[in-house]
Amino acid sequence: MNTIILLFFNLFLITGCNNKTEKKNLEKETVASSKIEIRQEKIIDTIENKDMLNVKAIDTIKPNKIVRTINEYKTNIDNFSKKKADSELITIKDVESVTPTSEEEFDFYYSLTYPDINKQDLYNSITSAILDNAVEDKGIMFFLYLDMAQFIDGEYAEGYHVYVETVVFNNKKKFCAIYKHLSKDSKWILEALYKEVCKGIKRQEGDY
Repeated sequence: MNTIILLFFNLFLITGCNNKTEKKNLEKETVASSKIEIRQEKIIDTIENKDMLNVKAIDTIKPNKIVRTINEYKTNIDNFSKKKADSELITIKDVESVTPTSEEEFDFYYSLTYPDINKQDLYNSITSAILDNAVEDKGIMFFLYLDMAQFIDGEYAEGYHVYVETVVFNNKKKFCAIYKHLSKDSKWILEALYKEVCKGIKRQEGDY
């Protein structure tokens, strides 16, 4: 009888010890997991703060909104075309004036490629000027090019998503600083790129 009681007592002790051990292990795992999450947050903060170092104050300011009618935009296109034909100097203001800032402007700009209009050369010149000046961050072209994300579509969108990476990777710090000033739709479209460049969160295959 005493032997049976002793066996039960030992079994109780072993079970109790195992429960305590499991509880301690669980607590250790929880603490370790918390530390990993904290480290990840610190890494993200470090990356974002590092990218914000040495950013010019002017790069954090939202550019003034361009307000113009579609007819004014069409006139800008004509003026750009005349300057190009006469081999006149194309200024950054000229390029900004032909960069689409609305869906209506983009539709007209892209219509230059249509067969019945047949102004492919003009379209190519404008497109090259927009991209070159965005990459080089001249005037407000970097911001304007990023904010085009909200209304582009079709074949142009396919090329845009390739070129915008080049534009961004050439201006990482400014991208991180000015992203907050983009339109809601542009931010949504460029969000995965923003997280990768500014927060160190790798994009998934479907984000490209």
